[in-house]
Amino acid sequence: MKTRLLLSLAAGLAIACGDAAVTPEDQVRAALGALEAAAEAGDPSAFSELVSARYEDPYGHDREKLRAFVAFHVMRSGRGREVVVRVRDVHIEPGDPTQAAVTLAVGLMGSGSRISADVYAVDMDWVREGETWRVSWAQWRSAPAADLL
Repeated sequence: MKTRLLLSLAAGLAIACGDAAVTPEDQVRAALGALEAAAEAGDPSAFSELVSARYEDPYGHDREKLRAFVAFHVMRSGRGREVVVRVRDVHIEPGDPTQAAVTLAVGLMGSGSRISADVYAVDMDWVREGETWRVSWAQWRSAPAADLL
């Protein structure tokens, strides 16, 4: 699933950019779109394929623990979940186009009879491994709903 999703995002990005070269920032944004789609589709395996094997975070997660964490939250939210991602910043490291720092606002809305959402401010480091951008580090904290605007 990941490969098809990434290829379709890359193809769409290439078409949208026309003859312009696809930049590392464009590639990171496409990978963010694939990560969002995997989360919304409830596919923690596709999600974890976009996470580096060297992943770590301040909460003690490695790649497998993060996959389990995401799987738990996906199952908890049930069908009809929606993931809203607002990219605040993508910063490619000067002199090293294989490293990126990303700041996001993420809203997770599950199904149910009442409207509610969990909103998080997320900081992430991304690394290009071969031709694929993957998350290598992340931290998140609760944020006000206004962060999604």
